[in-house]
Amino acid sequence: MNRKIERWRGHVPDDDLATYAKGAFGNAIGMGGRAALLNIDTTWMFVDPQYAMCGREDAQLKAALVCITETFRALGLPIYYSRRDDRSHPTRRGIWNQKLGNSHEFQYTSDPRADEWPAEYAPRKEDIIILKNKPSAFFETPLESFLRYDQIDTLVVVGVSTSGCVRAAVTDAFSHNFRVIVVEEACGDRSPAAHRANLFDMDMKFADVENIADVAAELRRRYGPRQRPAAQAA
Repeated sequence: MNRKIERWRGHVPDDDLATYAKGAFGNAIGMGGRAALLNIDTTWMFVDPQYAMCGREDAQLKAALVCITETFRALGLPIYYSRRDDRSHPTRRGIWNQKLGNSHEFQYTSDPRADEWPAEYAPRKEDIIILKNKPSAFFETPLESFLRYDQIDTLVVVGVSTSGCVRAAVTDAFSHNFRVIVVEEACGDRSPAAHRANLFDMDMKFADVENIADVAAELRRRYGPRQRPAAQAA
């Protein structure tokens, strides 16, 4: 079995791993010519437990978000953020009105803090913010067009929730033929079981799921400043 399948041994039943191996899933995609960071929905609504949408405090997630953001800033690579669009009108909320029992409450419709980011990894003026009304940051947004303009072929994806908006964006990015790298520690979910299951399935089908140390090292290796060769002695 390949490395990607083997890394999940002990987390996924051996019989399941064998079926993925039989189908030849799990090959590595790798990074391409230019990468961008896509930070999905890491606003206060989804990282602060005072909001109903956040399951729990996750210090590891926040630390990983800061780390990967600083890596991209140091390398001068583009950073994209997604967050919810205006939800104050029922039509803008759409079918969420039927699926979410709190879709009419102040936290969900009107709280201005809910859609802001913690200062440690918040967007800067040079970053791009994508507003969306459904799980995928690609659905009815200009994200793909902006990425093509920036000559991006690789998306490093972080955010919440792993089983919802992260997965939706990863699937659409794959469908648009982007290389996708999911940073394991920089994704979170209100359900640890759903988090783990979706990381595994994305790693098999649509993306490379990698730890943050390896991702940061590969980013620096590929996109960091090149060292000039030492001048030869005369």
